[in-house]
Amino acid sequence: MMTFPRSVAQALSAEDQERKRRNMTWQSVQEDVLNRIRNGEWPEGELIPTEADLATEFGCARATVNRALQALAQSGVLERRRKVGTRVARHPRVQMVRFLLRREIEAAGKVYGYALLDYQEASPPADIAQAMLLRTDDVLLRIRSRFTADGAIYCCEERWLNNFATPGLTRDALEEISPCEWLLGHVPINRGSMAMAATAAGKGFVSQALELPVDAPVLLLERMDWLDNMPVSLTRRYFPQEHRMIANI
Repeated sequence: MMTFPRSVAQALSAEDQERKRRNMTWQSVQEDVLNRIRNGEWPEGELIPTEADLATEFGCARATVNRALQALAQSGVLERRRKVGTRVARHPRVQMVRFLLRREIEAAGKVYGYALLDYQEASPPADIAQAMLLRTDDVLLRIRSRFTADGAIYCCEERWLNNFATPGLTRDALEEISPCEWLLGHVPINRGSMAMAATAAGKGFVSQALELPVDAPVLLLERMDWLDNMPVSLTRRYFPQEHRMIANI
């Protein structure tokens, strides 16, 4: 077994630590924090370690930890108070944070892009009304959006929002942030369901937004969000056929 002089060993150790610091992004820190909350290591209401302690544990800069914790606080997963510390929220919306496209795209090292394509009040189709336990003559908000990664089309989204569950939502707000991000900051969603299916782009919104032929296959991801027994939104996201979905289980 080869041994090195102490000075060389210390230099190599410092080099390893520096390499780790460079590779530990704020997204990586955020993912680790989410995993600890999800698996119960940090239960609801519990104070988590300080930024300095986490930076030492992860081998990264304190600023990296700060950015990760601030993002989770803005998303409603953590609560931060000066001179008190950072604790897990009483009802952390971990699953909804995992549904954020911004986080998914930026975690892949790409630049996130969002564009509001359409915003209007409309009566829902029969299948939407049935899924949301509403009537077809109820008036909902229908939001259509497109997301990009490094400028390339990533997916498109059609979302039906219950007006009673989303007071204060305006078109101006959705020009700046996606409906999912707005909901995270304004509606304490506490349950949801998800389904996936393969389908064709078809004529209309999906083929136009994804710039695909009408017969092109796409992946459909559908999600229903609820606040107790009140339906909040039904979302349908459409991804090009080459999209690869990864989930931590």
